[in-house]
Amino acid sequence: MAKTLYISDLDGTLLLPEACLSPFTAETIRRLVGEGMLFSYATARSFNTAGKVTSALGKIHLPVIVYNGEAIADAADGTILDAVYFTPEETSFLRTVFGRAGLRPMVYSRAAADTASERVAYLPENPSRGLQDYLASRKGDRRLCAVTPETLYGGHAFYVTAIEDDAKRCEAPYREVLQDGRFNALLQKDVYSDTYYFEVMPKAASKANAVQRLASLYGCGRIVCFGDGDNDRSMFRIADESYAVANAAESLKAEATAVIGSNREDGVAKRLLELAKRSNEHINFAPHVSDV
Repeated sequence: MAKTLYISDLDGTLLLPEACLSPFTAETIRRLVGEGMLFSYATARSFNTAGKVTSALGKIHLPVIVYNGEAIADAADGTILDAVYFTPEETSFLRTVFGRAGLRPMVYSRAAADTASERVAYLPENPSRGLQDYLASRKGDRRLCAVTPETLYGGHAFYVTAIEDDAKRCEAPYREVLQDGRFNALLQKDVYSDTYYFEVMPKAASKANAVQRLASLYGCGRIVCFGDGDNDRSMFRIADESYAVANAAESLKAEATAVIGSNREDGVAKRLLELAKRSNEHINFAPHVSDV
């Protein structure tokens, strides 16, 4: 029987609405991983913020997928194992599009392509309310860096996002980015607030691509995933089984194998228990290939 890779989104899916794990979910996944289940997560969060809300899971043997698939990171120390970046031409295009729309984005970058050290650059003048709230919630985060317009897109950039109260401000630049064809872009309401995130990543950065890469590394012939939002759609489309939590977007439910209990009801953990009962897999935690 082919080994199965189990992948869950975090916010809105595995996490409670309070952005934490329920004791039942944490204990269940710890036990299943200890018994050999190949489980990991794919999130829009950074490695740092994902680690804070998943610490109750204990040791995850597999790498984790962060920034909506932009990077695969070692679960223990955040070392970047695989990542994609904007080209200089793409960065120049985004600078023009965001600037013309009057948006003041945050630009995520790394000093070198093979390092886990990150910079989250932002323009301190006239920030949107959404950006102000974001910065206030992350006081002490050493990645944050107030910069000038000339240095906003410095380093190896991989993720650009504007946080706005009014989605309409982002609609025109969102369409322009999509029509260009070189990017993955999302415009969606935040799970925890009334703000909207306009996010842009390199074309190769998707949860689907990262999940397939991870499955290949560990010799998994099957993929089972869980999600709630538009950024989970790509991995739903490549999975053998995909489960939308009851609180998921209706459009995602339409593409799911089935709809399970909500994030308040430990829907993912309970379905994992059901899936484990039907599986007789023997798991070897060593990667399928030697060079991650």
